[in-house]
Amino acid sequence: MVSPLAIADTITNFQALHDRLGLQRATDMDFFPEWQHLGVNLSDQDYGFLDVLRQRYLYYYNAGLLTEGTILLAIVAPLLNHFGFHEPPCSVRSEVPISLAVPDRDEVACGRIDVLVVQERLWILTVEAKRSRFAVDTALPQCLAYMTAAPTSPSFGMATNGSDFVFCKLVDTVYDFSEPFSLLSHRNRLHEVATLLCNLKQTIAGAHAH
Repeated sequence: MVSPLAIADTITNFQALHDRLGLQRATDMDFFPEWQHLGVNLSDQDYGFLDVLRQRYLYYYNAGLLTEGTILLAIVAPLLNHFGFHEPPCSVRSEVPISLAVPDRDEVACGRIDVLVVQERLWILTVEAKRSRFAVDTALPQCLAYMTAAPTSPSFGMATNGSDFVFCKLVDTVYDFSEPFSLLSHRNRLHEVATLLCNLKQTIAGAHAH
């Protein structure tokens, strides 16, 4: 009998991700060029919006109010909305249940994605919102585990704890991730986060068109 296991309980680190799902990190430095070569130009209105969003983040951060719900409602949801991820052909679904068969094990890993952006059955990105007291890299193994359920490769993900944003890419069983973009930096790293989101959106749309 196959035993259901919670992804949050079983995929808690990269070793578990490698052992249970057979994933491995890319050794090719050019595997994930999308986060290094940003070809999308933001408007002055976009920059103004992102500066307001960062000020909102700093207000909640300084007040110690960055809970998971606050991160989703005050930062992630407005970011996705402003850059068109709520409009066709994209759609956002919250709390999506996922089941993954574990290769060579009599197990099924189950979990829920906090935010899932879908474009015509193609998963563009997943967002794992974690409380800011946890390092963002603790969310990456779970984010990548969820991405293995995507019907099309490559798939992309974004993990955030509200303070830091990290993007990841998965092709079959090979993955890699970007450097973290910290909102505690002196410059507004949301500019890069938003540019990368738009860049990935165009990349996926172009691949889907072909």
